[in-house]
Parts: sequence; structure tokens; C-alpha cells
Amino acid sequence: MSSESVVLCEGYHDRAFWAGWLIHLGCQVPSAPPPGGSRPRDVIDPWGQEVTGGPYGFRSMTNTFIRVAPCGGRDKIRVEARRRLTRRNVEPLRSLVLNVDSDNRADSVTPGTAGIKQQSLRDLLRRDLGLTVDETDAGDFVLDDGRTMVSLVRWETSDDVAAGLPNQQTLERLVCAAIVAAYPERAPAVQRWLEERPSAPPGGPKEYAWSYMAGWHAEDGCDFFYRRVWHDGRVGSELEQRLVCRLMNTPS
Repeated sequence: MSSESVVLCEGYHDRAFWAGWLIHLGCQVPSAPPPGGSRPRDVIDPWGQEVTGGPYGFRSMTNTFIRVAPCGGRDKIRVEARRRLTRRNVEPLRSLVLNVDSDNRADSVTPGTAGIKQQSLRDLLRRDLGLTVDETDAGDFVLDDGRTMVSLVRWETSDDVAAGLPNQQTLERLVCAAIVAAYPERAPAVQRWLEERPSAPPGGPKEYAWSYMAGWHAEDGCDFFYRRVWHDGRVGSELEQRLVCRLMNTPS
């Protein structure tokens, strides 16, 4: 029976990062031109529907269809997760990944309250949807006798507070930390630039990320920047070390 794996993320830059990551893992873009042809094929999901609008579609090396859908914020991720889980008997669901920024402060010793956490995902599955689930040692939730796995991925990194890195735990901090580890000489230049801006607001995650993009990859543009980080072997290696790789087998 046909099924799919779904990644629900907050926004378009998360989608771009996932696209780069999945291709790095060997996934294929079904819309690539067919052999000998020039017109891209439509991306068709396992139920014969064209994938249009915000979501992207991929095929893993085991031929599983993977849908990456930007939801426009974490609250909408909850709504979409509920909708997709209620349809899993009609459109079988192999795995569902909820992906959010942690939004905690890197310099805080007290865990923050922001974002979707393990307990809130557990409550969504058990209390709100009334599902019977088993929880693995890695923190994934298994339902339907093992046919579906639900996972939470929060963007954060354990890198120390340092020049060239934003303080808020987000996708931007993860990417900046990998760039700084691969090219440490860039961090002080970005930090000086941000500190010396006249009459500027404090440097947050986007200010740091776009500074690295503008300084070294301006020709890529904002969206492709988050794909391109996976094209750089040094940065890609640093990203792999920081990512929780328990989900690597989830969208396979």
C-alpha cells in the first residue's frame, strides 16, 4: 500500500534547509527532467495528486515519498499535524516529523518554555487525538502497531556563546555555528559588522545569518543559502555533527 513520510516545518527557509539535507542524504527530486528530456515532470504524490504550492516532494533511496511542508508558524504545525494524523487511514503515513525552532537562549541555564516540546507532542497524540502510542528510548512515538512514527525535531545546538553566533536557538544559529566551525575567521568579521552598525537594532538570528550570506554567498539569495550550506563539504560535516541523527531513518 502506498504511504508517505511528512516533515512539517515552520517556514520556507526551513523547507530550503530540509531540501538541501535530504538531497545530501541521497534523496531525489521527482521533478528533475526525465532522461533525454528538458521539460520537468510534475511532482506526483503516492495518491496521484500533483504537489503544488508550498510543499516540496522527494523520493528517498528506498523510493519512499517524502513531503516537506512549510506551515507558517509552530501553531499551524500543530493544526496540520492533527489534520494529517486523522487522514492516515485514507492516506497511510509512514512517519511524521514536527520541526520547530527551540527559541531558548543559548546563555540560559534554565530551560525555556518556547516551542513545541516532547510533552506537548505527547499530549497532542494521547490526550487530544486519543491515540495509543508507544515511546521509544530516542523519544519517537510509535502508533498503529508500528506502521507510523511521529518525531519532534527542534533546531538548537550546544555550541558555546561566542562571537559570530546569535544567542537564540533557531535554524539560523545552527547554520551559523556550522559555518563558524568550518571557517572560524569569518566570525569576528561578522561580529564587528553587526556591532558597528549605526543606530541599528540588536543583532538577532536573521541579522547573523544574512551577514554570512551577504558576505560570502550573496549571489545565492536568501532561500538558496539554506540549501547551499549542504553543498559545502566542510559546513555539511559540521551540520551533521550538530544534528540529532535519530531522525535520519525516519523519512526513509
